[in-house]
Amino acid sequence: MTQQRLYVRLLMAVTLPLILVTATLWPVLHVHLETRQESIRAETRAIMQVGKDTLLRDIKETLSYALAVAEMPLIKSHMTGENGAGVDSSMSAQLTGFLATLIEHYPRYTKLILIDNQGNEVLRAPVGITSDPRFDDHSHASTDYFKAASKLSARDLYISPPGRNLQYELFSGEVVPVVNVATPIFDQGERQGMVLLSLNWQHLTEAVQQAMFIDPDAGVLLADAQGGWLLTEGSQRLPMIRFGDNYARLAAEPWQPVTEQDEGAFTLGNHLLRFQRLDIRSEAYEGLTGRIFSQDDTLPWVLGVSLPTPTWKSLLQDEAIVVWFLLLTYSTAVALGIYWSISRHQQRKLRREAQQQATEVSNLYENAPCGYHSLNADGVILKMNQTELDWLGLTRDVVGKRCYRDFISPDSLPDFDAAFQDVQAGRQGEAECTLIANDGHERQVVIQGVGYLENDRFKYSNATVFDITERKQLEEKLRAQAMTDPLTNVYNRRYLQAQASVEMSRASRHQTPISLIAIDIDHFKRINDEYGHDVGDEVLKCFTDLIKGLLRQEDLLCRVGGEEFAILLPDTPPEKARQVAERIRVAVEQTQVPIEHDGVPMTIAITASFGVTHIADGEKTLKAAIKRADNGLYEAKSAGRNRIVLQET
Repeated sequence: MTQQRLYVRLLMAVTLPLILVTATLWPVLHVHLETRQESIRAETRAIMQVGKDTLLRDIKETLSYALAVAEMPLIKSHMTGENGAGVDSSMSAQLTGFLATLIEHYPRYTKLILIDNQGNEVLRAPVGITSDPRFDDHSHASTDYFKAASKLSARDLYISPPGRNLQYELFSGEVVPVVNVATPIFDQGERQGMVLLSLNWQHLTEAVQQAMFIDPDAGVLLADAQGGWLLTEGSQRLPMIRFGDNYARLAAEPWQPVTEQDEGAFTLGNHLLRFQRLDIRSEAYEGLTGRIFSQDDTLPWVLGVSLPTPTWKSLLQDEAIVVWFLLLTYSTAVALGIYWSISRHQQRKLRREAQQQATEVSNLYENAPCGYHSLNADGVILKMNQTELDWLGLTRDVVGKRCYRDFISPDSLPDFDAAFQDVQAGRQGEAECTLIANDGHERQVVIQGVGYLENDRFKYSNATVFDITERKQLEEKLRAQAMTDPLTNVYNRRYLQAQASVEMSRASRHQTPISLIAIDIDHFKRINDEYGHDVGDEVLKCFTDLIKGLLRQEDLLCRVGGEEFAILLPDTPPEKARQVAERIRVAVEQTQVPIEHDGVPMTIAITASFGVTHIADGEKTLKAAIKRADNGLYEAKSAGRNRIVLQET
């Protein structure tokens, strides 16, 4: 009987500590795992947004580029002459050289072709030595883009579906797939032909993949509506897949959920796959007034990203301290239980060990990676762990004296109050807030609380507080990268268009003038050709640094093209803007840019041409002002460069 009782005590000494320790540590570890999983979900959302913005930006620029060429008066004049009025051979050669120069500045394009109404090539850029492009025997009459574009209205576009009707070209010593963009050319209401712009699809998809490889474990998905793989390189999870392969057949398991909804996320094995369907025909492209056409069965495209999701196994593998702590805790508890069972006279020692265990659990609560607190019905702090006290720079004297609302930023109070009302009603409440410490330091957090009721009356609440400051900083960093030119560190065209609407609205409300300056570095191609693109980059950085030193804080300098820049001048009349442009012109003319060519330090002089215009009160977008400023810029270049032309509204 005594031996049987000892066996029972030994069994209890082993099982009870295991149950108690597991019940104590499980909630903390579970919350930690959920926090890491939520971080992965937030990261996939951020990466998806970056990839979507990059893809749509490049598509938009390609469409805008094709439309801009189709609307050029010189192109219309050339096509009109081709169709009956006669073409000047010298003008044709000049136009070919001009278009070839434009293509060379944009590595995403391989060629630009003008095609007449019968499908014959009129002009190709870049092109080899030829006497007259009109005698080229290339015919495009049987192609999908010619048949489709022949039926389009002015400013409509047709995009050949990537992966279908494949066309490859030798570009920079490498065979790359191309996607053709075609738009008709109209002059005085008459169709004169079309513009064909070939897009280097490999360059575009590599840019998307590079933008989305923020995490080295990320895998990227881009496919058409039928599952055709649109990336020119395989994903990390499917390294053998190639451009044009049937992804729907090779990866049927992840493809099936993608076809059932427009966007979402689901777990596939130990990875989280987030996707979104993008239809380029329905996206709002600024500056485009026509419609976009393609083969309907290839759209919409599917863009996705996958990241490995944290599991209990990976959590324990990544955090060896937790494993050792669990092993140590379990071993200690079991050993103490066995020791207590065998020797009753050591009960006092066992109590001390139990006290030590309780202290460890308390320390785990107090120093957890997240904050914990309890509030009464008035929001007064009843309990708060040391982690959150340290965040707020407080001592335990605040318990029972201070309201938690005192540490919430004013703009976050409505969300906190709404969540606290849910908690008081017995529901789970959650709010994303900004905590303000005693020293003024701000911390972005997510508060998840639950209320405890007794006889349907609220008694107190318990809440868990997660620090999401780093996640917010990552989101801000990604947003800044999408709006900034990486070479010159000034804003890009997208930010200019977004900020211009704000400034134009403010100028309209306050009845203040606002002006725009367009700038282009003279003979910049000559610098690249003679000294190399590295020197060209240094010239661009020196040029932007010089201009920034001559502007006010509220003035907005943006890089809108290769060597093209724009300055938005709030509260500035056109004559004053002209003075600003003159000050910049003189400073640029007097500046010697230090460079190194063939290992020899030297300096070069540069000049710039300027187009200045005023943004009228009735204008709702920047499109008309940019066109006027560009016209002034072209006049300045035509008149000899290194000068300013003011264009009236």
